[in-house]
Amino acid sequence: MSHSSLDTSDDPRALRSRRRMSEALIRMLRREDLASIGVAELCREAGVHRTTFYGHFDSVGDLAAEVFASIIDDASAVTPPHGRPIEDVSGAYLDATVAIIEAVARDRRAIRTLLESDVSHAFRAHMRDQFIRRADTAIGVMRDNGIVVPDNTDVSAAYIAGGMVSTIELWASSDSDDTQAYARSMFENMPAWWPLPG
Repeated sequence: MSHSSLDTSDDPRALRSRRRMSEALIRMLRREDLASIGVAELCREAGVHRTTFYGHFDSVGDLAAEVFASIIDDASAVTPPHGRPIEDVSGAYLDATVAIIEAVARDRRAIRTLLESDVSHAFRAHMRDQFIRRADTAIGVMRDNGIVVPDNTDVSAAYIAGGMVSTIELWASSDSDDTQAYARSMFENMPAWWPLPG
């Protein structure tokens, strides 16, 4: 059974252990492939005991799924400008999308491996849940700015989130480095009601 970050307490020791394991995994992925990283090796790198690891995760893949979904979620943070034209609001979302694509490009090799691994479903599910939450917020922002959005927000948010996950997967599998063009292409394929940036 996989342990989610939502399942952990706010205990500082637990949070510190999770941070150490996450940082160790990122360091190790600079030297080797995900498939070659074992729990014992990761625990030595992180300076934690195996029981600590298994108190949080079932496998190194589970840790990787959470770490990279979190990196992508952090990159997708956006504070849309208030009192500005809707094109500027949409531009703030485009900037966040560029940040997501750049984050994936930085860790492309690890993300490709993750998408091809036995935890790919968990990784996609982490991303989808995060993007549904972000899309729901964005839809509210669009409504507040006078954009007519279909009534069923759940469907709209799920549609956007699913598209984000799929386009991230496509980007990770490509060798392109034009983050701006790719992000703009994502925006050009958003639902018709989504305003394009100026």
